[in-house]
Amino acid sequence: MLAKLRRFAERALIGDSVPALVRWGKLVPPSLVRSIQLGAFGEMVRYAARHQKFFGRKLREKGIDPGRVRRPEDLGDVFTTPEDLLRLPPEDFLCREPQVVFETTGTSGSPKRVYFGYDELEFAGRYEAAGLYQNGVRPGDRVVCTFDAGYWISGWVSFFACKQIGVFCSAIGKPRPEDFYSRLGGYRYNVIMADPTWLVSLSEIAEKRGVYPIKVIFAAGDRMTRAYRDYVERVWNAPVVLGYGSTEAGGGVGMECLRRDGYHLDEFNFLFETLDRDANGYGELVVTTLSRRTMPLVRYRTRDVTRFIEDRCACGITLRRVAPVKGRRDEMVVMGAGNMHPEIFEKVLDGVEGISDVWQVAVRQEGVRDVLEFRLELTNGVNPSAVEALVRKNLEARYPEVWANHLCGMYRIDFRFSPPGTHERGRKPKRLVDERKE
Repeated sequence: MLAKLRRFAERALIGDSVPALVRWGKLVPPSLVRSIQLGAFGEMVRYAARHQKFFGRKLREKGIDPGRVRRPEDLGDVFTTPEDLLRLPPEDFLCREPQVVFETTGTSGSPKRVYFGYDELEFAGRYEAAGLYQNGVRPGDRVVCTFDAGYWISGWVSFFACKQIGVFCSAIGKPRPEDFYSRLGGYRYNVIMADPTWLVSLSEIAEKRGVYPIKVIFAAGDRMTRAYRDYVERVWNAPVVLGYGSTEAGGGVGMECLRRDGYHLDEFNFLFETLDRDANGYGELVVTTLSRRTMPLVRYRTRDVTRFIEDRCACGITLRRVAPVKGRRDEMVVMGAGNMHPEIFEKVLDGVEGISDVWQVAVRQEGVRDVLEFRLELTNGVNPSAVEALVRKNLEARYPEVWANHLCGMYRIDFRFSPPGTHERGRKPKRLVDERKE
């Protein structure tokens, strides 16, 4: 009986309308979801073993027969990592001819490149559409998507999601908030999709000039603290719903419902694990793509630290949830400037004379604004203004995308200067710290 129900559910999940897909998310019992996942996981392992050089090589090295793999634990310590995507050529991961490529932000160095087929983008949009529909988006609404265009995937998937629902959508990239504000009323947008810090900048303008009727706001990309969300919701008198995903995963893998108590995961197209869990259940999130065939990723280590929320949400969706990301294992800080790594500031400060080798950069929060604060020790009686000017110049020249977000008002740059010997010697300080409060 379970096998028959599983086949029926699989057909429905692929072919039904978006409203029907939302209903299935509330009807399918967790045991059936797990059965569907494990069946698709075994199929993916066998597919990747045949068609992907990287994964096939991994299995041969470990002596693992893909035909005997039924669940993630059967793969032992076989994973795909961000470092693998940076170190190896794309051909090692491709299983069929790609039709489109997207990149991660790459602020830590070279970007990771992830390839897809057109069909996979449309299919990903279908499941984001279910999240939008669950949160009240309907034909007749007017959606504006301001996720950065460039080589990033979010805007494309969101556009296809709106197409699935049949809702009006402008996918316009990331404009300057003041330029967009003048069009908000003219096009009668009532649903906004944007980066959290961009939303803060837009909200500051609207608070002064006046707001327009907004039904719901969807945010993803940056970290959004409680203070930021409360501020945006107060200005627009509309709920802010957060999404979670990545370019590697192919866009969104989870979205809040209007109860906003964790991200509901897309368990029909991904299998999720957490590694090295602490006493509170927090561990590194690992994702296997179950539906992709161009560049599937088996047990991809996201570096994001979160935990599963085991109890069922009051909204009725049976799919599991994860808590907001607590941090990252690679020290990245997500803020208004983008995805910040210590290496960025090593390059920005390289060649700046008059500062010691003991420095730190902190991300603080002042009101609803992110602040990037350089904490530097001055030497040789150098003029602080000269140091500040050179650091700003280096940031603009070496990381123009980070500087562009500064010009858009996504964050503020500040400096704290101190005399030599102020900071502790004898051990290397943590270069990048996040001091924002939840």
